[in-house]
Amino acid sequence: MEKNLWNTTQSLLVVFNYENLDRLHDFRKSLDRMLSSSSVDRIIIIVNIDKDVDKNTLPPHFLIYYNSPNDYNFWGKLKDVQLDTELKKNFDTLLWLGETKKRSYNEVKNVRFDNKIGVNTADPFFELHLNSESDVPSEMLTFVVETLKKITLA
Repeated sequence: MEKNLWNTTQSLLVVFNYENLDRLHDFRKSLDRMLSSSSVDRIIIIVNIDKDVDKNTLPPHFLIYYNSPNDYNFWGKLKDVQLDTELKKNFDTLLWLGETKKRSYNEVKNVRFDNKIGVNTADPFFELHLNSESDVPSEMLTFVVETLKKITLA
């Protein structure tokens, strides 16, 4: 099998910005499909939500951390001990979808990644910038995986 950026990724951190339940559902279904035929064996998903979104109304998932501005103390330290522990680990690939939200972005920037990919963002932190014509999660994720499969590694 040809070694490419996608099939050599074993640990993945995905950051997604919440808009509504339909988009979240589409994102989760697409991500499940995408991961079922991948080499990824460790994944963490951060879903950025606005502070007025009640986490208890969102569908629980053992891989998803819903992250709100309310999850940080006065000094900007993350209150979620479990997520804080996960973010101390290294990951092969970061996949950031959409604009960089300040709070979680500052946390994620401290994590070590082999590959930092930003989709529909121009932030210089990312080594690879992909621009999806669609902002529909399933179409964005398909586009990203197909693009990463084309990037061969020596």
